[in-house]
Amino acid sequence: MKKCRACHKPIADAAARCPHCGAAVIEETLLCPACGEENSLYANACTRCGTRFFAADPEPGAGPTEDIFGNSNLDALQREVANRFELAFKKRLDEEHAPVLHPRYYERLQQSGFQGSLDFRIQQLASEVAGLGADFRTKAVKRLLGKNFEELLDYFIIRFCADLNETNYPEAILRYHGKSPNQIDLRQMILDYLDLDNEDLAWYTDFVTMPPAKLKNAADNFLFPKKDEKLFLICNTSILGNCKQGFAMTSKCLYWKTELEPAQRVFYHKLEQVKRDDHWITINGIFFHATSSLNLKMIRILKRVGRREEGGGSRE
Repeated sequence: MKKCRACHKPIADAAARCPHCGAAVIEETLLCPACGEENSLYANACTRCGTRFFAADPEPGAGPTEDIFGNSNLDALQREVANRFELAFKKRLDEEHAPVLHPRYYERLQQSGFQGSLDFRIQQLASEVAGLGADFRTKAVKRLLGKNFEELLDYFIIRFCADLNETNYPEAILRYHGKSPNQIDLRQMILDYLDLDNEDLAWYTDFVTMPPAKLKNAADNFLFPKKDEKLFLICNTSILGNCKQGFAMTSKCLYWKTELEPAQRVFYHKLEQVKRDDHWITINGIFFHATSSLNLKMIRILKRVGRREEGGGSRE
């Protein structure tokens, strides 16, 4: 449960509007690095503790300032981009990585060879933001930074943090960086991200050769696609191996059922939040569990598919 930003009453995590006062729920928020409070994406300071999110312009005659990564001589725009990257980094750790490992990821970022590449990319992004009007509230700037921050973090976590990661994120993820939705085969991207060959689960992409009884069990228990959906894969997570529990991904939706829970589905264009929660994950606030490693890879692909839906257009 979270609180409405207007009336402060509790509301469901996936709610679009507050049922008490009708206020629209803030879909994107900034988490205060000091106290963890959720703030509006447009806020300059935390509403709870007053911590400033973005560095103010230096006073005339003041010496060079440093951002959180120790970079000096950054102009105001570059400092703001750097600080927004830090917030994106913290959000990634909070949503996908065990808290006990967070300090080690920060240390690795500051000590690895990735730091130089990050500094250079921040300068480039600051220039691109300036070309878009330097207004961080616009959708164009938010989309630009969101996409690039996700790709930078993918690269850093896969290439520089393999020994820290709790799952082996496949290198194939990186081949989709910089690609537009129309350049991507969605089915192949899903298979590449999930890397099911390295999971100890039965899964199927050929539904002609899939055992008919298991296909029927999936269709009876959790797989209810519409006529215009293309079925990409079915994964069997049932203890008895009968495919009465599992998940399936189509061109438009994720369907799943876990033991003792009702069948669920989430359409990609309605994805709002995917995050780690102890040994499972939640998708729009709904419980999902396959395996500990597959859960984390599922977070990655759903966030990637969600960005694809925002960009519009696809090649199925």
